[in-house]
Amino acid sequence: MTVRRRSVLAAAALSSICAPVAAATVQGKITAQALVDSPWDRHWDEFKSAIAKRPDIAFEYFIRGETGNEEQMLTALRRNRVQIGGITLTGLAGIIPESAVPMLPYMFESEAEVDFVFDNFLAQSFREMLRDKGLVFLQWSEVGWNMLYSTRPIRTPADIRGMKVRGSPNFAALAFLDAVGANAVPLGIADITPALQTGLVDGGLSSLTFFYYGFRQFASDLTRLNQWFDQGIEMANAEWWDSLTPDQRTAIASAFVPGPRSRANIRALGDSLLADLAKSGTRIHDLTPDERRAWIDASASVHERVLTEIGGRSRDIYAAIQDGKRAFAAGK
Repeated sequence: MTVRRRSVLAAAALSSICAPVAAATVQGKITAQALVDSPWDRHWDEFKSAIAKRPDIAFEYFIRGETGNEEQMLTALRRNRVQIGGITLTGLAGIIPESAVPMLPYMFESEAEVDFVFDNFLAQSFREMLRDKGLVFLQWSEVGWNMLYSTRPIRTPADIRGMKVRGSPNFAALAFLDAVGANAVPLGIADITPALQTGLVDGGLSSLTFFYYGFRQFASDLTRLNQWFDQGIEMANAEWWDSLTPDQRTAIASAFVPGPRSRANIRALGDSLLADLAKSGTRIHDLTPDERRAWIDASASVHERVLTEIGGRSRDIYAAIQDGKRAFAAGK
């Protein structure tokens, strides 16, 4: 073999050793409960568009509740039957009871306070708690202030006494309804419409956007209790996530609509949704300071009851929220 031939072969061999190996195409399924034409639906469209640019990532999307309620979605995520999911704190409380703590009644005064506390004082705790359950925290996903929809006007706890009210299968929500004198009926999202249609419930607790896009035609009144702020979390199965390359993990994480823009998109809809509801005949009830105080006083016992009942890290989470509120008030 000539010297020239040996040199060419050696160079080719070295090139094959040094050349980067193309990442294997990662397959996955995504689960969520995005209502049709809602902001979350559009956010998933943006995610799909971003991922479509990656030849090494291929997802199937089941984002409209096709995989069941949040309890079923979480089971599928933990068993790696689906790989990414959008789950609310309300749903997450089924496997991480401490998730109910940020939804204790009247913990937060403003959206700015909510953002500050969740981003700076709660995110790390939720990363740790999710990892313990075989899941990976990717980012917060806006849900919004919780309100009361009903088939009759409700302004004070006296108005709700004895009323059949849908609450999520979450101890904090059920304890709140119990404290204000309602008959709590725990139901998943998919069961709300038939329950309203059949009279199984006379109303329920929901964010404004979920109410508007999901079942506004089945309730005549909306009371802006704003008793807690619900968040969602975009999360992944940990075993699957850890099998990806760093570049793939970065691509997936960055495909989500960034938190600040996601929050802004959903909040910007608030006034227009309320105006549209009022125009279509829904009665909107904004509480006076005295009425709000009546709800706060009626539900004051819920904090200690929930903390005692769920145990675990609940008091640490509660203390972190209080630290965050103080830091926010101090302008830090």
